[in-house]
Amino acid sequence: MAQSDLSVVATNACGWPNLTKLLNGDLICIYFNAPSHGQMEGDLVCSVQKLSQKKWKKTAIVSRRPPKGNRMHLAVGQANNGDLLCFSSGFLLNKKKFVGFAGHWLSRSQDGGITWDEVKNPAIPSKLTTCIPYGRIVSLGPKLLAYSCYRSQGRGNPSESWVCFSEDDGWTWKKYYKLGNNDSNEVALCPLPQGKLLAAVRTHVDHHLKTEEFSLNTRRWKSTGDVSLPMQHPADLIQVGSNCILMTYGLRNRGLMGFAARISLDMGNTWLPPWTLHQCGKRASDIGYPSTVCLDNKGNMMTAFYTDYEPRFKKSAAKYRVIVKNWNIFDWMSIENRKTVSSGLQF
Repeated sequence: MAQSDLSVVATNACGWPNLTKLLNGDLICIYFNAPSHGQMEGDLVCSVQKLSQKKWKKTAIVSRRPPKGNRMHLAVGQANNGDLLCFSSGFLLNKKKFVGFAGHWLSRSQDGGITWDEVKNPAIPSKLTTCIPYGRIVSLGPKLLAYSCYRSQGRGNPSESWVCFSEDDGWTWKKYYKLGNNDSNEVALCPLPQGKLLAAVRTHVDHHLKTEEFSLNTRRWKSTGDVSLPMQHPADLIQVGSNCILMTYGLRNRGLMGFAARISLDMGNTWLPPWTLHQCGKRASDIGYPSTVCLDNKGNMMTAFYTDYEPRFKKSAAKYRVIVKNWNIFDWMSIENRKTVSSGLQF
């Protein structure tokens, strides 16, 4: 794969990027802007790639750091009225160590990411105010939104995750439901038909991925299986065809650092074998958090990720970057499966 398939969104930024495609075709990438896995002060910032341009341009600070702290975690999506929403959290720091939680906040942009208004006490359940948001904010119907968050109890202890719902297009968030039995960390969400929600869940014990399904009718979760090996996480989920779900996820096994994908042709019930889409080599030690959008109805995809080492940049390879990779989903599929995906391709 040629280096031209890679484009740098930001240098000296660790990342946790979240990629969103607006209705006008513009691409929004929100990420942590410091070159550290959270042990430095920094903000969440927004960069935009206009439909007619190739370069990324930083437009705004989405969530500004508190004194001696950072904003590093995020869940991003669009409300039904087109507003961009970003739940965020971070930590307070002392000598590059976490010494406190810096809050669970909500930012909103009504102009496509150019300006942002931030609320530091959003209308979310009190139980979730000390949780860490992750992944996508998704729409389940008119004015109905959902996002996920988790709480880590420290090394060696189980994590807990919840999915929270808004019934007024993201202004207030009242209903929430716990996911699973304390073996869940970062959770990626994707809407399904008939009032259901698919979740790709990073487990706590060995950090593999499993899927869960939630029904708005029964308000219950159902486990639907394991979908990766240990240390292969976290995930992003998007619908790419009328019955197809694409999962992209990090490969964090030493020597295999990069990201991969799996596709389901039946809305998450079964999954085709994985594809390794990108590798950064054995010298990479921190990588992942792929976030993917479908660019058009020809199967062209874009995945944002971060890494501390990208060999294609040669002498400057060892540097934190947020990068996007362009690829085509049909290059990885059999002719028969291509027909299934191309039917009703979402873009």
